[in-house]
Amino acid sequence: MDAHIEEAGDAVGGRKKGPPHSPEGALRMLLKAGGNDVRKGLRDYSAMAVAWACFGHHGGLKDHESLRSTLSELADAWIRDGASEAFLRPMVENACLPQLPLWIRNTSSRDDGMRRYELWVRMLFSALVDADFLDTEAYFARAGGEEAAERVSARAIASPSLREILAVFESHISGLDARAGLETSEPTRKINALRRSVRLACTEAAELPPGVFSLTVPTGGAKTLGSLAFALRHALSHGQQRVIVAVPFTSVTEQTASVFRAYLPPESVLEHHSNLDPAKETACSRVSSENWDAPVIVTTQVQLFESLLANRGSRCRKLHNLCRSVLVLDEVQSLPAPYLLPILDLLDDLARNYGTTVLLTTATQPELHARKLGGQRFRGLTEPPREIIPGTLTEDLWRNLKRVRVHWPDAWRGDLNQYPDPWGHLAEQMALQSQVLAIAHLKKDALDLCRALESKGILPFHLSTSMCPAHRRAVLGDIKTLLERGESCHLVSTQLIEAGVDVDFPVVYRTMAGLESLAQSAGRCNRNGRLPGLGDFYIFEAPTEPPRDLRTARDVARGMLLNGQPDLLAPETFTDYFGRLHAAKGDLLDLHGIQALRAALKFEQVAEKTRLVDSPSETIFVGWGDEGTKALEALRWSGPSRKTLRALQPFTVGVFPNQMKALQVAGALEAVQGFQVLVSDVHYHRVYGLCTDPDPFQPLVCSG
Repeated sequence: MDAHIEEAGDAVGGRKKGPPHSPEGALRMLLKAGGNDVRKGLRDYSAMAVAWACFGHHGGLKDHESLRSTLSELADAWIRDGASEAFLRPMVENACLPQLPLWIRNTSSRDDGMRRYELWVRMLFSALVDADFLDTEAYFARAGGEEAAERVSARAIASPSLREILAVFESHISGLDARAGLETSEPTRKINALRRSVRLACTEAAELPPGVFSLTVPTGGAKTLGSLAFALRHALSHGQQRVIVAVPFTSVTEQTASVFRAYLPPESVLEHHSNLDPAKETACSRVSSENWDAPVIVTTQVQLFESLLANRGSRCRKLHNLCRSVLVLDEVQSLPAPYLLPILDLLDDLARNYGTTVLLTTATQPELHARKLGGQRFRGLTEPPREIIPGTLTEDLWRNLKRVRVHWPDAWRGDLNQYPDPWGHLAEQMALQSQVLAIAHLKKDALDLCRALESKGILPFHLSTSMCPAHRRAVLGDIKTLLERGESCHLVSTQLIEAGVDVDFPVVYRTMAGLESLAQSAGRCNRNGRLPGLGDFYIFEAPTEPPRDLRTARDVARGMLLNGQPDLLAPETFTDYFGRLHAAKGDLLDLHGIQALRAALKFEQVAEKTRLVDSPSETIFVGWGDEGTKALEALRWSGPSRKTLRALQPFTVGVFPNQMKALQVAGALEAVQGFQVLVSDVHYHRVYGLCTDPDPFQPLVCSG
């Protein structure tokens, strides 16, 4: 049995390994349900759900057939040894099994019922794992002395209540409105009035019953603060426990958390975007994994949905905290297409059966409810979301918040394939501008364009996921300062900037992509309406192909251009576009067959196939700046804990296996407490971040 699971007592701090309590707990539940007959218990869905949680609370949720086989074999062995009567039976008489919920029993199809059951098992598993890990954490704290025990006790009372948080938020909003009232510019006053209208609509909608909502607001329309106003008020009105905001990129996580901390008590906001658990679970790593024990959580879509489909305790222990919460999916158009149907099914189940309110926010709202589409049925949300913004206000928003002229490739010779030096040609166009942003779809494209700008005597800014979050945050601060002063600023970024990053350039270039990406990128142009006229948004055809998962979206957008240039900023454009896109993808919206695996209760296979990022990446830590160095020293000398890992989140970079190998071969990494730490100065560039092969950067200055 020891080969199959890893018990809580594995040698940590010299403790001896304990008895195999996981299978014993599982068998006790089956005996209780089966009247001391394990095989009868195996046919009881309630008992099996608890047995799954008990058996997997250290080793992870197993596939159905594997679990049944293992438990049957163990039961046979213990019956042969006489353990069933002598040891197990007296300990189950007072056990209480949960009732199988009606929403699982009363489903229209077997597969639907089994997927409902699968999520229920996950919730029981999450609650058990978190309780067990918290007990273990308290044990380690007591073993560490009074000071450590006091820290554990203090954390439970540190966060303010949602009512206190809302009071602070409304105080800041009152100050914001007072400052807006002093604005002398007529265009700015009009924009501020529209933003107040958005917040008012969100506040009024907060009183509606829980369920699924949508918030469709053009860029710059106060969507972030409006959604927060809705979430806090709605949670208080309906007795919900926390607000969880999931965004598409870590860069947006950083900005959203920063905005929240400016309007809320900073200690109430937890930012969580990286999988910081080592590949192998140990007692120490399990205790340090995240459980979302804060009133306001900002996370990524990857973290949220990979956790919902994971089978390891460290990834799943947070799931039960989704119950009776407000879940805000920001930039919902960015949900990964290969997993869209499983994601919508999970969201529907959470909203219908777990007291979770789901809010879908974006400027480019897709239709995600079940309907007939392209000759087949789109298996989305049971009901269309309730839109928060009333129709009359929607018209005002889209008419008055239009701030850019869109230049399609054929209108300005924007096909870079026509030029022998494509990136050099684009650099020439950018050099004519004082403040300009260019967005590429590949990191290599962004670097090539940066080098082309350097060859023209321009030192560009750069943003990509090769930079740790703290580095990106510092660069964005410098960029915003230059933009506000009206000074020269040339920025080259990957698509991470297109969703919600608050920058305002008069001119933006973006490689041809799906309409949702183009519209989000256009939102970085004249964002605050400060120009006397419209900003200029140029779309160009790159000499390289976008990542594979983005090509269909680009091709659908190209197809729409055949019928004339669509209005990139009109809501009806996206109704048409997403209908075409979802129809084109069809079965690819569940590319890995996750729904069938969930219905078959194959937890291990679901976890193995769920990779929302195409290439599996691993996390390394970089000691960027004084704070990064300090956080790494805490890890080195104190070991992993939720406190040390939270402090290290701003200093992480995701690397693919080939990059990890290159860094290891170069001797650039050191293993510290089970994590990989960058120790080479020449492999982290002051502008471009992590460079696994520093040779191309020889003309540049590398520093840690």
